[in-house]
Amino acid sequence: MSNKQLVAFYVGEEPLDPAVMGQKLGARLPAYMVPAAFHWRDTLPLTDNGKTDRKALAALAAELTVAEQEREAPSTPTEQWLAAAWADVLGISKEQVGRRDDFFDIGGTSLSALKLVIALDRAVTFKDLTEHSGLADLAALLDQRGVGVPVSSGSSHAHCGT
Repeated sequence: MSNKQLVAFYVGEEPLDPAVMGQKLGARLPAYMVPAAFHWRDTLPLTDNGKTDRKALAALAAELTVAEQEREAPSTPTEQWLAAAWADVLGISKEQVGRRDDFFDIGGTSLSALKLVIALDRAVTFKDLTEHSGLADLAALLDQRGVGVPVSSGSSHAHCGT
């Protein structure tokens, strides 16, 4: 059984919400034709004659797959709290969020960034998220500010709700 996945690369003014793209494509295409991942790029690689360089895209897709397989799990309570919030906002599982991931590289958009700021009860600003878009980096910023995860066994704090 092959573990190959269909990956979409696209360009535009800004990244789009991958969940929305998947839903819209899923409404019109058979499931096997809906990409498993969407990757926004400033530009697509081109061959010397100006056509899309499919070999370069295949290599990039392979690199992204390896990076996903080598994903390092969030290790601190703050990283785990952020990973849960990111997953909730992006509509993915917590296991798909690694400590070295960048919010915008795994599907975050300006709209989902604003949703994340709200979901985190404004513990971060939009500017914080754009300047510290890596999970571990953002967690370190929160820890430095003393804004980490509420320490309670039941964690009744609504840190991921809107």
